[in-house]
Amino acid sequence: MKLLLENWRKYINEDYEPITTLRIFDFDETIAHTRSETRVTAPDGSTATLSDQKQFEEYMKAAAAKEGIDTFDPVRDLQELGYNIDLSDFSIVKDPDEITVVTDILRQFPKNSKTYILTARRGNSIGPIIDYLDEIGIDTRLNDVRVMASQGESKGDVMVAMMRNKVMDDGKSNINRIEYYEDSEKNIADVLAKVCDNKNINDLKPKDFELVIYKVLKFDDGYKLEPTTC
Repeated sequence: MKLLLENWRKYINEDYEPITTLRIFDFDETIAHTRSETRVTAPDGSTATLSDQKQFEEYMKAAAAKEGIDTFDPVRDLQELGYNIDLSDFSIVKDPDEITVVTDILRQFPKNSKTYILTARRGNSIGPIIDYLDEIGIDTRLNDVRVMASQGESKGDVMVAMMRNKVMDDGKSNINRIEYYEDSEKNIADVLAKVCDNKNINDLKPKDFELVIYKVLKFDDGYKLEPTTC
């Protein structure tokens, strides 16, 4: 969380830019499919190997419910209870396949927009993600693409913080559009709740504010995007 807050401060302290659109991309199963696995050993000795985001979320949700944990990301709480959760695969980009339906959009860089890669991984993954983007021809420095690690925390909270910290003289955020590319149903639901359905930020939103979520869906013949707006 400390690294994420440091990135927020960098965003806050930048000189004014005429940014009206935030483009926010998840990494795993959005920009690239990787062969990363999470290996878990529970306190009772049972083990599980979780090979994708859905399996990970289902296991963590069930384990959290069993232990009476209701935090957004229960990983730390479960670890404190004796769960050995091996996330080491996510400190690298393991055997990636580019998801071109997303990266073709990522490469466009529209005027008056700022592009972020917001991964749920931990902070030590940022360097390998930048290296991978460079390998597929997306120069993060040249195109000012910011890579941030939420470390499992709420991405909806990140977006609200970005909106709050770029406020114009009329009290409205200068951000009138957020485009969000994501595969995780959990993260999508969180963003809808924090950005669309959050009455506490209604006064902050410009009249023409729009959130467009592109859910990344995998099919036998490739990937497709399913849009949702509010």
